[in-house]
Amino acid sequence: MPPAPILLVTQNFPPDTGGIQNLMGSFAQALVAAGHRIEVFADRIRGDGPEVADGDFALHRFGGPRPLRRIVKRLAIARAMRRQPPLAILCDSWKSIETLPDSKAPVLALAHGMEFPAAPTARKASRIRAALARATAVAPNSRYTADRVRPFLAQPDACVPVGLPIPPQPMPGHADLARVQGAIEGTGPVLLTIGRLEPRKGVDAVLRSLPGLAARHPGLRYLIAGDGSDLPRLQTLAGELGVAERVQWLGRIDEAMKAALFHAADLFVMPTRREGNSVEGFGLVYLEAAWHGLPSLAGIEGGAADAIEDGVTGSLCDGADPAAVEAAIAALLAAPDRLKAMGAAAAVRVRSDFTWDRALPRYLHLMGL
Repeated sequence: MPPAPILLVTQNFPPDTGGIQNLMGSFAQALVAAGHRIEVFADRIRGDGPEVADGDFALHRFGGPRPLRRIVKRLAIARAMRRQPPLAILCDSWKSIETLPDSKAPVLALAHGMEFPAAPTARKASRIRAALARATAVAPNSRYTADRVRPFLAQPDACVPVGLPIPPQPMPGHADLARVQGAIEGTGPVLLTIGRLEPRKGVDAVLRSLPGLAARHPGLRYLIAGDGSDLPRLQTLAGELGVAERVQWLGRIDEAMKAALFHAADLFVMPTRREGNSVEGFGLVYLEAAWHGLPSLAGIEGGAADAIEDGVTGSLCDGADPAAVEAAIAALLAAPDRLKAMGAAAAVRVRSDFTWDRALPRYLHLMGL
């Protein structure tokens, strides 16, 4: 009989795009590389990003309306457990724990932040507590998220923050670097944002800072990669502010282009803020920027303080205050040598503290392995 598997139960998995999707895909790769046998139970494909490169595992997909999808998924997991009891079960969130049949296997739940509202309804709070009561341990992505989770736990000590890892990042090719240089069309400095375009990312605050920054840096350019519901509003705002010619809207990009953008930029800017219950629980993209030696500016609200060492690998500011965002960017751009030193420190830190070699043993320990 083959070795007992680790089950990954998730709503989010590549080729769907996003931070949680990337994390779960990397988790699968890291477990396989470490010699574990895994089975992935994931929802239907809803995106068109890249597939997981190493597909040496069983992948089961489930579609249909949500109530039916959960039932079918639960039955499939139960069948797999009857074939062979798993070593452990990894769930992408408390919602996936609800899908699990009864099992004696250790259950590790990941926590990201937004799935724990500050003022949930009584019914939702009860669901979260009941789901997490079935978890052996909870691994939040940051200290901020840990604080969001603990009120729902009977045993708060079961909540152990684990720094989110990233796999080695690809280096840019000459063709992609040339495409980026063509998009810049200026003398710099170059600001960069990559991500889903939604209000909490703070892109509008960066746009509002451009007139003042351009007075100090006439060649300033701002590159924005990604799409989302906020795109029309942001494009309109750029026109109203008179900075449209300084902004390049690049849309969705592939990993090679992302690497080229990181190499071409001087500062990654994503000054996140709270929008109702919507807040950035961590921000893997800050680590991706750091891998390429690019310092970042993030907001103080949420978990970015775990991704960025303030004053060392980048800066934190009040993302809800456009004046604070402008002042923070201005201070960073005013000291180019310090900015480069921050980028170098960021590259060292991400390779030291945020790799799968460092993180996977912590996750396995929480799963009792």
